Amino acid sequence: MDQPADTGWIETIAGLSEADISRARRLSAETGERLARSLKRLGAASDIAIANALAAFTGLERIGTSGFPAQPVTAGGISTQFLLESSALPISEDDNAIVLAVADPTDMSPVEGVRLASGKPVALKVAAFADIEEAHARLYGAEKVLADIVDDDFGDGEELKDLASEAPVVRLVNDLFADALKSRASDIHVEPFRDRLRIRFRIDGVLHNRPSPKAALTRLVTSRIKILASLDIAERRRPQDGRARVTIAGSALDLRVATAPTAHGESVTIRLLEDRDTQVKLDDLGLSPAQRDHLTAHLAAPYGLILVTGPTGSGKTTTLAGALDQLNTSDRKLISIEDPIEYQIEGVNQIAVNAPIGLTFASVLRSILRHDPDVIVVGELRDGETAEIAVNAALTGHLVLATVHTNTASGAAPRLIDMGVDPALLRSTLRLSIAQRLVRQLCPECRAPAPPPAGLKSAWKAVGCDHCAQTGYLGRIGVFEFIDMKDELADALKPGVASSEIEKLARKKKMASIRDDARQKIEAGITSAEEVDRVLGVI
Repeated sequence: MDQPADTGWIETIAGLSEADISRARRLSAETGERLARSLKRLGAASDIAIANALAAFTGLERIGTSGFPAQPVTAGGISTQFLLESSALPISEDDNAIVLAVADPTDMSPVEGVRLASGKPVALKVAAFADIEEAHARLYGAEKVLADIVDDDFGDGEELKDLASEAPVVRLVNDLFADALKSRASDIHVEPFRDRLRIRFRIDGVLHNRPSPKAALTRLVTSRIKILASLDIAERRRPQDGRARVTIAGSALDLRVATAPTAHGESVTIRLLEDRDTQVKLDDLGLSPAQRDHLTAHLAAPYGLILVTGPTGSGKTTTLAGALDQLNTSDRKLISIEDPIEYQIEGVNQIAVNAPIGLTFASVLRSILRHDPDVIVVGELRDGETAEIAVNAALTGHLVLATVHTNTASGAAPRLIDMGVDPALLRSTLRLSIAQRLVRQLCPECRAPAPPPAGLKSAWKAVGCDHCAQTGYLGRIGVFEFIDMKDELADALKPGVASSEIEKLARKKKMASIRDDARQKIEAGITSAEEVDRVLGVI
Protein backbone atom coordinates (compact mmCIF):
# COMPACT_ATOMS: atom_id res chain seq x y z
CA MET A 1 0.00 0.00 0.00
CA ASP A 2 1.51 3.34 -1.07
CA GLN A 3 2.18 6.01 1.53
CA PRO A 4 0.18 9.19 0.74
CA ALA A 5 2.13 12.41 0.42
CA ASP A 6 2.66 14.08 3.78
CA THR A 7 2.22 17.59 2.41
CA GLY A 8 -0.28 20.02 0.95
CA TRP A 9 -2.93 19.73 3.66
CA ILE A 10 -1.11 21.95 6.16
CA GLU A 11 -1.63 25.08 4.04
CA THR A 12 -5.42 24.64 4.33
CA ILE A 13 -5.47 25.29 8.10
CA ALA A 14 -6.92 28.74 8.70
CA GLY A 15 -4.79 31.13 10.75
CA LEU A 16 -1.58 29.13 10.39
CA SER A 17 1.29 31.44 9.47
CA GLU A 18 4.06 30.71 7.01
CA ALA A 19 6.50 30.76 9.91
CA ASP A 20 4.48 28.07 11.73
CA ILE A 21 4.36 25.92 8.60
CA SER A 22 8.12 26.28 8.12
CA ARG A 23 8.79 25.40 11.77
CA ALA A 24 6.60 22.30 11.54
CA ARG A 25 8.27 21.12 8.34
CA ARG A 26 11.73 21.77 9.76
CA LEU A 27 10.91 19.81 12.95
CA SER A 28 9.47 16.97 10.89
CA ALA A 29 12.64 16.81 8.79
CA GLU A 30 14.89 16.91 11.87
CA THR A 31 13.04 14.25 13.86
CA GLY A 32 11.76 12.03 11.06
CA GLU A 33 8.24 12.13 12.47
CA ARG A 34 5.13 12.84 10.46
CA LEU A 35 4.20 16.45 9.74
CA ALA A 36 0.89 16.25 11.66
CA ARG A 37 2.65 15.11 14.83
CA SER A 38 5.28 17.85 14.52
CA LEU A 39 2.54 20.46 14.12
CA LYS A 40 0.77 19.10 17.19
CA ARG A 41 3.97 19.14 19.23
CA LEU A 42 4.62 22.79 18.37
CA GLY A 43 1.08 23.71 19.45
CA ALA A 44 0.68 25.93 16.38
CA ALA A 45 -2.71 24.40 15.50
CA SER A 46 -5.36 22.63 17.53
CA ASP A 47 -5.96 18.88 17.25
CA ILE A 48 -9.40 19.63 15.79
CA ALA A 49 -7.96 21.92 13.09
CA ILE A 50 -5.38 19.27 12.15
CA ALA A 51 -8.02 16.54 11.95
CA ASN A 52 -10.38 18.67 9.85
CA ALA A 53 -7.60 19.58 7.40
CA LEU A 54 -6.46 15.97 7.02
CA ALA A 55 -10.01 14.69 6.54
CA ALA A 56 -10.66 17.27 3.84
CA PHE A 57 -7.30 16.56 2.18
CA THR A 58 -7.81 12.78 2.05
CA GLY A 59 -11.58 12.76 1.51
CA LEU A 60 -12.08 10.47 4.51
CA GLU A 61 -14.92 10.71 7.01
CA ARG A 62 -14.21 12.86 10.07
CA ILE A 63 -15.59 11.38 13.30
CA GLY A 64 -15.74 12.49 16.92
CA THR A 65 -15.92 10.61 20.20
CA SER A 66 -19.57 9.72 19.60
CA GLY A 67 -18.37 7.36 16.87
CA PHE A 68 -16.00 5.48 19.20
CA PRO A 69 -16.86 2.05 20.64
CA ALA A 70 -18.04 1.53 24.23
CA GLN A 71 -15.83 -1.57 24.58
CA PRO A 72 -12.32 -2.32 23.25
CA VAL A 73 -12.05 -3.75 19.74
CA THR A 74 -9.34 -6.41 19.48
CA ALA A 75 -8.33 -5.79 15.85
CA GLY A 76 -6.62 -9.13 15.42
CA GLY A 77 -4.90 -8.89 18.79
CA ILE A 78 -2.54 -6.11 17.71
CA SER A 79 -0.58 -4.47 20.51
CA THR A 80 -2.37 -1.60 22.23
CA GLN A 81 1.08 -0.10 22.73
CA PHE A 82 1.58 0.04 18.95
CA LEU A 83 -1.84 1.60 18.46
CA LEU A 84 -1.19 4.23 21.11
CA GLU A 85 2.17 5.13 19.55
CA SER A 86 0.50 5.37 16.14
CA SER A 87 -2.48 7.45 17.37
CA ALA A 88 -4.84 4.82 15.98
CA LEU A 89 -7.99 3.28 17.47
CA PRO A 90 -9.95 0.27 16.13
CA ILE A 91 -13.62 1.27 16.24
CA SER A 92 -15.32 -1.78 14.71
CA GLU A 93 -14.55 -5.24 13.34
CA ASP A 94 -16.56 -7.87 11.50
CA ASP A 95 -15.76 -10.87 9.30
CA ASN A 96 -14.99 -8.68 6.32
CA ALA A 97 -13.05 -5.62 7.56
CA ILE A 98 -11.75 -3.51 10.42
CA VAL A 99 -12.55 0.19 10.73
CA LEU A 100 -9.68 2.19 12.17
CA ALA A 101 -9.80 5.78 13.44
CA VAL A 102 -6.46 7.52 12.88
CA ALA A 103 -5.17 11.00 13.68
CA ASP A 104 -2.91 11.06 10.62
CA PRO A 105 -4.31 9.23 7.56
CA THR A 106 -1.13 10.03 5.61
CA ASP A 107 0.73 7.56 7.86
CA MET A 108 0.15 4.02 6.61
CA SER A 109 2.12 2.20 9.32
CA PRO A 110 -0.88 1.58 11.63
CA VAL A 111 -2.98 0.49 8.66
CA GLU A 112 -0.36 -2.02 7.56
CA GLY A 113 0.11 -3.26 11.11
CA VAL A 114 -3.60 -3.90 11.67
CA ARG A 115 -4.02 -5.46 8.21
CA LEU A 116 -1.13 -7.86 8.73
CA ALA A 117 -2.20 -8.78 12.29
CA SER A 118 -5.83 -9.39 11.39
CA GLY A 119 -5.59 -10.54 7.78
CA LYS A 120 -8.49 -8.25 6.92
CA PRO A 121 -8.88 -5.09 4.88
CA VAL A 122 -8.75 -1.85 6.87
CA ALA A 123 -11.07 1.14 6.36
CA LEU A 124 -10.00 4.53 7.71
CA LYS A 125 -11.74 7.42 9.42
CA VAL A 126 -10.10 10.55 10.79
CA ALA A 127 -10.25 11.62 14.46
CA ALA A 128 -8.40 14.21 16.52
CA PHE A 129 -5.20 13.25 18.35
CA ALA A 130 -6.71 14.19 21.72
CA ASP A 131 -9.91 12.20 21.09
CA ILE A 132 -7.94 9.07 20.26
CA GLU A 133 -5.71 9.53 23.31
CA GLU A 134 -8.72 9.93 25.61
CA ALA A 135 -10.34 6.85 24.09
CA HIS A 136 -7.19 4.81 24.75
CA ALA A 137 -7.21 5.95 28.37
CA ARG A 138 -10.89 5.00 28.68
CA LEU A 139 -10.81 1.67 26.82
CA TYR A 140 -7.37 0.38 27.66
CA GLY A 141 -5.99 2.79 30.26
CA ALA A 142 -2.34 3.54 30.78
CA GLU A 143 -2.21 1.04 33.62
CA LYS A 144 -3.86 -1.69 31.53
CA VAL A 145 -1.30 -1.17 28.81
CA LEU A 146 1.49 -1.04 31.37
CA ALA A 147 0.29 -4.30 32.89
CA ASP A 148 1.48 -6.01 29.70
CA ILE A 149 5.08 -4.90 30.23
CA VAL A 150 5.45 -4.73 34.04
CA ASP A 151 7.60 -7.55 35.39
CA ASP A 152 8.58 -7.66 39.06
CA ASP A 153 11.87 -9.29 38.09
CA PHE A 154 13.20 -6.61 35.73
CA GLY A 155 16.69 -5.39 36.57
CA ASP A 156 18.30 -2.02 37.13
CA GLY A 157 20.23 -1.61 33.91
CA GLU A 158 19.34 -1.31 30.24
CA GLU A 159 16.23 -3.46 30.66
CA LEU A 160 14.71 -1.02 33.15
CA LYS A 161 15.76 1.91 30.98
CA ASP A 162 14.10 0.31 27.95
CA LEU A 163 10.88 -0.41 29.85
CA ALA A 164 10.77 3.13 31.25
CA SER A 165 11.10 4.45 27.69
CA GLU A 166 8.15 2.44 26.37
CA ALA A 167 5.27 4.50 24.98
CA PRO A 168 2.76 3.66 27.78
CA VAL A 169 5.19 4.79 30.48
CA VAL A 170 6.09 7.91 28.53
CA ARG A 171 2.39 8.64 28.04
CA LEU A 172 1.60 8.15 31.72
CA VAL A 173 4.33 10.56 32.82
CA ASN A 174 3.45 13.11 30.11
CA ASP A 175 -0.18 12.97 31.21
CA LEU A 176 1.00 13.65 34.75
CA PHE A 177 2.83 16.79 33.59
CA ALA A 178 -0.13 17.89 31.44
CA ASP A 179 -2.53 17.46 34.37
CA ALA A 180 -0.21 19.47 36.61
CA LEU A 181 0.08 22.25 34.02
CA LYS A 182 -3.69 22.39 33.56
CA SER A 183 -4.19 22.48 37.36
CA ARG A 184 -1.71 25.38 37.80
CA ALA A 185 0.48 23.20 40.03
CA SER A 186 3.88 24.46 41.12
CA ASP A 187 5.14 21.06 42.30
CA ILE A 188 4.43 17.35 41.75
CA HIS A 189 5.03 14.91 44.60
CA VAL A 190 5.44 11.24 43.64
CA GLU A 191 5.44 9.18 46.85
CA PRO A 192 5.57 5.36 46.98
CA PHE A 193 3.75 3.42 49.69
CA ARG A 194 3.11 -0.28 50.26
CA ASP A 195 -0.08 -0.52 48.20
CA ARG A 196 -0.05 2.58 45.97
CA LEU A 197 1.98 5.31 44.37
CA ARG A 198 0.58 8.55 45.79
CA ILE A 199 0.51 11.55 43.46
CA ARG A 200 -0.03 15.02 44.89
CA PHE A 201 0.04 18.48 43.29
CA ARG A 202 0.86 21.69 45.13
CA ILE A 203 -1.66 24.23 43.86
CA ASP A 204 -1.66 27.77 45.27
CA GLY A 205 0.63 26.55 48.04
CA VAL A 206 -1.58 23.66 49.21
CA LEU A 207 -1.14 19.94 48.41
CA HIS A 208 -4.01 18.15 46.64
CA ASN A 209 -4.30 14.40 46.03
CA ARG A 210 -4.55 13.18 42.44
CA PRO A 211 -5.53 9.72 41.09
CA SER A 212 -2.88 7.25 42.23
CA PRO A 213 -1.35 4.49 40.04
CA LYS A 214 -0.74 1.03 41.47
CA ALA A 215 2.39 0.44 43.55
CA ALA A 216 3.70 -1.97 40.88
CA LEU A 217 4.29 1.02 38.58
CA THR A 218 6.53 2.88 41.04
CA ARG A 219 9.88 1.96 39.51
CA LEU A 220 8.74 2.56 35.94
CA VAL A 221 7.29 6.00 36.71
CA THR A 222 10.24 7.13 38.83
CA SER A 223 12.72 5.72 36.30
CA ARG A 224 11.06 7.62 33.46
CA ILE A 225 11.31 10.89 35.43
CA LYS A 226 14.96 10.14 36.28
CA ILE A 227 15.75 9.47 32.61
CA LEU A 228 14.28 12.88 31.70
CA ALA A 229 16.44 14.54 34.37
CA SER A 230 19.59 12.63 33.32
CA LEU A 231 19.84 10.86 36.69
CA ASP A 232 21.26 7.40 37.37
CA ILE A 233 18.28 5.02 37.32
CA ALA A 234 20.34 2.23 38.88
CA GLU A 235 21.18 4.32 41.96
CA ARG A 236 18.24 4.07 44.37
CA ARG A 237 20.07 4.31 47.69
CA ARG A 238 21.14 7.96 47.59
CA PRO A 239 19.28 11.22 46.92
CA GLN A 240 19.81 12.74 43.49
CA ASP A 241 19.07 16.13 41.93
CA GLY A 242 18.64 16.97 38.28
CA ARG A 243 16.92 19.15 35.72
CA ALA A 244 14.96 18.59 32.56
CA ARG A 245 13.19 20.60 29.89
CA VAL A 246 10.04 19.19 28.32
CA THR A 247 7.29 20.46 26.05
CA ILE A 248 3.74 19.63 27.15
CA ALA A 249 0.66 20.75 25.23
CA GLY A 250 2.75 23.35 23.40
CA SER A 251 4.18 24.82 26.64
CA ALA A 252 7.87 24.58 27.53
CA LEU A 253 8.47 23.44 31.11
CA ASP A 254 11.69 23.46 33.08
CA LEU A 255 11.68 20.70 35.70
CA ARG A 256 13.79 20.57 38.85
CA VAL A 257 13.80 16.96 40.02
CA ALA A 258 14.85 15.67 43.43
CA THR A 259 14.76 12.00 44.49
CA ALA A 260 15.11 10.43 47.92
CA PRO A 261 15.10 6.75 49.01
CA THR A 262 12.14 5.68 51.19
CA ALA A 263 10.95 2.40 52.67
CA HIS A 264 8.88 1.51 49.60
CA GLY A 265 10.90 3.04 46.77
CA GLU A 266 12.11 6.42 45.62
CA SER A 267 10.14 9.54 46.42
CA VAL A 268 10.36 12.15 43.66
CA THR A 269 9.56 15.86 43.92
CA ILE A 270 9.33 17.91 40.74
CA ARG A 271 9.25 21.71 40.67
CA LEU A 272 7.51 22.96 37.51
CA LEU A 273 8.82 26.19 36.05
CA GLU A 274 6.88 27.31 33.02
CA ASP A 275 8.95 29.20 30.47
CA ARG A 276 7.50 32.62 31.20
CA ASP A 277 8.26 35.75 29.23
CA THR A 278 5.27 37.73 30.48
CA GLN A 279 6.02 41.11 32.00
CA VAL A 280 5.65 41.29 35.78
CA LYS A 281 4.51 44.72 36.97
CA LEU A 282 4.70 46.05 40.51
CA ASP A 283 0.93 46.46 40.32
CA ASP A 284 0.59 42.67 39.87
CA LEU A 285 2.20 41.78 43.20
CA GLY A 286 -0.54 42.78 45.63
CA LEU A 287 1.21 45.89 46.96
CA SER A 288 -0.98 48.62 48.39
CA PRO A 289 -0.61 52.04 46.71
CA ALA A 290 1.44 53.24 49.69
CA GLN A 291 3.72 50.17 49.53
CA ARG A 292 4.15 50.56 45.79
CA ASP A 293 5.16 54.22 46.16
CA HIS A 294 7.49 53.28 49.01
CA LEU A 295 9.28 50.64 46.95
CA THR A 296 9.40 52.86 43.85
CA ALA A 297 11.13 55.59 45.87
CA HIS A 298 13.84 53.17 47.02
CA LEU A 299 14.29 51.78 43.49
CA ALA A 300 15.01 55.31 42.30
CA ALA A 301 18.11 55.48 44.53
CA PRO A 302 21.44 55.44 42.66
CA TYR A 303 23.02 52.88 45.01
CA GLY A 304 22.28 50.77 48.07
CA LEU A 305 20.95 47.36 49.07
CA ILE A 306 17.32 46.20 49.05
CA LEU A 307 16.58 42.79 50.57
CA VAL A 308 13.48 40.62 50.03
CA THR A 309 12.96 37.93 52.65
CA GLY A 310 10.69 34.96 53.14
CA PRO A 311 10.69 31.17 52.95
CA THR A 312 10.89 29.14 49.75
CA GLY A 313 7.81 29.67 47.60
CA SER A 314 6.83 33.02 49.09
CA GLY A 315 7.05 34.94 45.79
CA LYS A 316 10.42 36.65 46.28
CA THR A 317 11.53 36.01 42.68
CA THR A 318 8.31 37.52 41.32
CA THR A 319 8.83 40.63 43.45
CA LEU A 320 12.36 41.01 42.08
CA ALA A 321 10.99 40.59 38.55
CA GLY A 322 8.50 43.39 39.21
CA ALA A 323 11.28 45.60 40.54
CA LEU A 324 13.41 44.85 37.48
CA ASP A 325 10.54 45.87 35.22
CA GLN A 326 10.44 49.21 37.01
CA LEU A 327 14.20 49.68 36.61
CA ASN A 328 14.48 48.34 33.07
CA THR A 329 15.22 51.45 31.01
CA SER A 330 17.63 52.02 28.16
CA ASP A 331 19.95 54.21 30.24
CA ARG A 332 20.70 51.45 32.78
CA LYS A 333 22.60 48.18 32.55
CA LEU A 334 20.88 45.45 34.56
CA ILE A 335 22.46 42.10 35.39
CA SER A 336 20.79 39.32 37.38
CA ILE A 337 22.22 36.11 38.83
CA GLU A 338 19.56 33.46 39.31
CA ASP A 339 19.08 29.79 40.17
CA PRO A 340 17.21 29.06 37.97
CA ILE A 341 16.02 31.82 35.62
CA GLU A 342 12.25 31.83 36.11
CA TYR A 343 11.24 34.93 34.13
CA GLN A 344 12.76 35.84 30.79
CA ILE A 345 13.05 39.64 30.91
CA GLU A 346 13.90 41.52 27.74
CA GLY A 347 16.73 44.00 28.33
CA VAL A 348 18.18 42.28 31.40
CA ASN A 349 21.42 40.28 31.26
CA GLN A 350 20.32 37.14 33.11
CA ILE A 351 22.90 34.58 34.26
CA ALA A 352 22.00 31.13 35.62
CA VAL A 353 24.36 29.72 38.25
CA ASN A 354 25.90 26.31 37.61
CA ALA A 355 27.69 25.09 40.72
CA PRO A 356 29.18 21.88 39.18
CA ILE A 357 31.33 23.99 36.83
CA GLY A 358 32.16 26.59 39.48
CA LEU A 359 29.58 29.15 38.34
CA THR A 360 28.37 30.10 41.83
CA PHE A 361 26.62 33.24 43.03
CA ALA A 362 29.88 34.53 44.48
CA SER A 363 32.04 33.82 41.41
CA VAL A 364 29.52 35.35 38.99
CA LEU A 365 28.94 38.38 41.22
CA ARG A 366 32.67 39.01 41.45
CA SER A 367 32.96 38.81 37.67
CA ILE A 368 30.01 41.00 36.69
CA LEU A 369 31.34 43.95 38.64
CA ARG A 370 33.78 44.33 35.75
CA HIS A 371 30.85 44.66 33.29
CA ASP A 372 29.84 48.16 34.40
CA PRO A 373 26.35 47.34 35.78
CA ASP A 374 24.01 49.95 37.23
CA VAL A 375 21.64 47.45 38.85
CA ILE A 376 22.56 43.99 40.15
CA VAL A 377 20.05 41.34 41.21
CA VAL A 378 21.29 38.38 43.26
CA GLY A 379 18.82 35.51 43.40
CA GLU A 380 19.92 34.52 46.90
CA LEU A 381 22.56 35.56 49.43
CA ARG A 382 23.50 32.03 50.51
CA ASP A 383 26.91 32.54 52.10
CA GLY A 384 29.20 35.09 53.61
CA GLU A 385 31.31 35.56 50.49
CA THR A 386 28.31 36.36 48.29
CA ALA A 387 26.80 38.65 50.92
CA GLU A 388 30.08 40.54 51.40
CA ILE A 389 30.55 41.10 47.65
CA ALA A 390 26.93 42.27 47.30
CA VAL A 391 27.26 44.75 50.17
CA ASN A 392 30.55 46.11 48.79
CA ALA A 393 28.90 46.48 45.35
CA ALA A 394 26.11 48.50 46.97
CA LEU A 395 28.74 50.64 48.69
CA THR A 396 30.58 51.40 45.44
CA GLY A 397 27.74 52.92 43.46
CA HIS A 398 25.48 50.02 42.45
CA LEU A 399 21.86 49.39 43.31
CA VAL A 400 21.74 45.78 44.53
CA LEU A 401 18.55 43.77 44.99
CA ALA A 402 18.76 40.35 46.63
CA THR A 403 16.78 37.72 48.50
CA VAL A 404 17.74 36.10 51.77
CA HIS A 405 16.09 33.20 53.57
CA THR A 406 14.80 34.66 56.81
CA ASN A 407 11.25 34.58 58.11
CA THR A 408 10.96 38.29 58.90
CA ALA A 409 12.07 41.62 57.50
CA SER A 410 13.70 42.38 60.85
CA GLY A 411 15.82 39.23 60.57
CA ALA A 412 17.52 40.13 57.27
CA ALA A 413 20.28 42.37 58.60
CA PRO A 414 21.14 40.12 61.59
CA ARG A 415 21.36 37.21 59.14
CA LEU A 416 23.94 39.05 57.01
CA ILE A 417 25.90 40.02 60.12
CA ASP A 418 25.89 36.35 61.18
CA MET A 419 27.34 35.54 57.73
CA GLY A 420 30.29 37.81 58.48
CA VAL A 421 29.25 41.08 56.84
CA ASP A 422 30.66 44.14 58.61
CA PRO A 423 27.74 45.92 60.41
CA ALA A 424 29.31 49.29 59.58
CA LEU A 425 28.98 48.51 55.86
CA LEU A 426 25.35 47.48 56.34
CA ARG A 427 24.58 50.74 58.11
CA SER A 428 25.84 52.58 55.00
CA THR A 429 24.16 50.43 52.36
CA LEU A 430 20.99 48.65 53.53
CA ARG A 431 18.03 50.80 52.52
CA LEU A 432 14.99 48.55 52.76
CA SER A 433 14.09 45.12 54.07
CA ILE A 434 10.91 43.49 52.78
CA ALA A 435 9.21 40.40 54.17
CA GLN A 436 6.51 38.65 52.20
CA ARG A 437 4.24 35.63 52.05
CA LEU A 438 1.70 34.40 49.52
CA VAL A 439 -1.94 33.89 50.53
CA ARG A 440 -4.65 32.38 48.38
CA GLN A 441 -7.15 34.79 46.88
CA LEU A 442 -10.85 34.14 47.41
CA CYS A 443 -12.69 33.09 44.26
CA PRO A 444 -14.67 36.18 43.16
CA GLU A 445 -17.48 33.96 41.83
CA CYS A 446 -18.40 32.25 45.10
CA ARG A 447 -16.93 34.11 48.09
CA ALA A 448 -19.45 34.94 50.80
CA PRO A 449 -19.54 37.35 53.78
CA ALA A 450 -18.34 35.90 57.09
CA PRO A 451 -18.23 37.08 60.72
CA PRO A 452 -15.10 39.24 61.04
CA PRO A 453 -12.40 38.38 63.57
CA ALA A 454 -11.90 40.71 66.51
CA GLY A 455 -10.66 44.12 65.43
CA LEU A 456 -11.78 43.81 61.81
CA LYS A 457 -14.79 45.52 60.25
CA SER A 458 -15.58 42.84 57.65
CA ALA A 459 -14.47 39.45 56.36
CA TRP A 460 -15.26 36.93 53.63
CA LYS A 461 -15.08 33.16 53.46
CA ALA A 462 -14.33 30.53 50.83
CA VAL A 463 -17.32 28.60 49.46
CA GLY A 464 -16.31 26.66 46.32
CA CYS A 465 -17.71 26.47 42.79
CA ASP A 466 -16.84 25.08 39.36
CA HIS A 467 -14.84 28.22 38.57
CA CYS A 468 -12.34 27.45 41.36
CA ALA A 469 -12.54 23.62 41.26
CA GLN A 470 -14.58 23.69 44.50
CA THR A 471 -11.66 25.07 46.54
CA GLY A 472 -13.07 28.56 47.15
CA TYR A 473 -9.73 30.08 46.11
CA LEU A 474 -8.21 31.11 42.80
CA GLY A 475 -4.58 32.23 42.56
CA ARG A 476 -2.38 33.84 45.18
CA ILE A 477 -1.36 37.35 46.16
CA GLY A 478 1.41 38.77 48.33
CA VAL A 479 1.20 40.20 51.82
CA PHE A 480 4.14 42.42 52.74
CA GLU A 481 6.08 44.19 55.46
CA PHE A 482 8.49 47.03 54.75
CA ILE A 483 11.21 48.13 57.18
CA ASP A 484 13.22 51.25 56.32
CA MET A 485 16.74 50.77 57.65
CA LYS A 486 17.48 54.38 58.64
CA ASP A 487 18.04 56.49 61.75
CA GLU A 488 17.72 54.39 64.93
CA LEU A 489 17.20 51.21 62.89
CA ALA A 490 20.50 51.68 61.05
CA ASP A 491 22.26 52.57 64.29
CA ALA A 492 21.03 49.28 65.81
CA LEU A 493 23.02 47.24 63.29
CA LYS A 494 25.83 45.97 65.49
CA PRO A 495 27.42 42.57 66.14
CA GLY A 496 24.96 40.33 67.95
CA VAL A 497 21.89 42.50 67.28
CA ALA A 498 18.66 40.49 67.61
CA SER A 499 15.84 40.63 65.09
CA SER A 500 13.43 41.29 67.99
CA GLU A 501 15.24 44.57 68.72
CA ILE A 502 14.84 45.71 65.10
CA GLU A 503 11.20 44.60 65.20
CA LYS A 504 10.51 46.76 68.27
CA LEU A 505 12.15 49.79 66.70
CA ALA A 506 10.11 49.29 63.50
CA ARG A 507 6.85 49.18 65.47
CA LYS A 508 7.95 52.23 67.44
CA LYS A 509 8.41 54.02 64.09
CA LYS A 510 4.82 53.03 63.15
CA MET A 511 5.96 50.75 60.32
CA ALA A 512 3.12 48.37 59.46
CA SER A 513 3.66 44.66 60.07
CA ILE A 514 2.92 41.87 57.62
CA ARG A 515 -0.17 41.02 59.70
CA ASP A 516 -1.42 44.59 59.31
CA ASP A 517 -1.24 44.15 55.54
CA ALA A 518 -3.01 40.78 55.77
CA ARG A 519 -5.82 42.29 57.85
CA GLN A 520 -6.42 44.94 55.20
CA LYS A 521 -6.70 42.23 52.55
CA ILE A 522 -9.18 40.30 54.71
CA GLU A 523 -11.39 43.38 55.06
CA ALA A 524 -11.16 44.03 51.32
CA GLY A 525 -12.42 40.50 50.58
CA ILE A 526 -9.19 39.53 48.83
CA THR A 527 -8.43 36.63 51.15
CA SER A 528 -9.97 34.96 54.19
CA ALA A 529 -9.10 34.97 57.87
CA GLU A 530 -8.66 31.18 57.71
CA GLU A 531 -6.10 31.51 54.92
CA VAL A 532 -4.13 34.16 56.81
CA ASP A 533 -4.19 31.93 59.89
CA ARG A 534 -2.79 29.08 57.79
CA VAL A 535 0.06 31.15 56.37
CA LEU A 536 0.93 33.57 59.18
CA GLY A 537 -0.61 32.07 62.30
CA VAL A 538 -3.10 33.79 64.58
CA ILE A 539 -4.20 37.17 63.20
